[in-house]
Amino acid sequence: MFLFNRESVYIGYSIEEMSKVRGALEKEGIKYSYKVVNHSGQWSGRGTRRGRFGSFGMNMNYEKQYSVYVHRKDVEKAKYLVNSALHQ
Repeated sequence: MFLFNRESVYIGYSIEEMSKVRGALEKEGIKYSYKVVNHSGQWSGRGTRRGRFGSFGMNMNYEKQYSVYVHRKDVEKAKYLVNSALHQ
């Protein structure tokens, strides 16, 4: 979509907040992409926290990190919309 011309407008751990952010951007017609990083990992391989330490003591509220990106030309408007959506 816009791999090198994108900028992050939201990074967080809440699926509810992620939903609000996506809804606000969609309502205004701003194209976006998103990424979900699972810090515990599906497999217990070398590159995951679970692979190194197991899942004991992990706060599951911070298991997944959500990031939303927009084209650089839309950053200012998108940041305003994200802030408005999250602080209503």
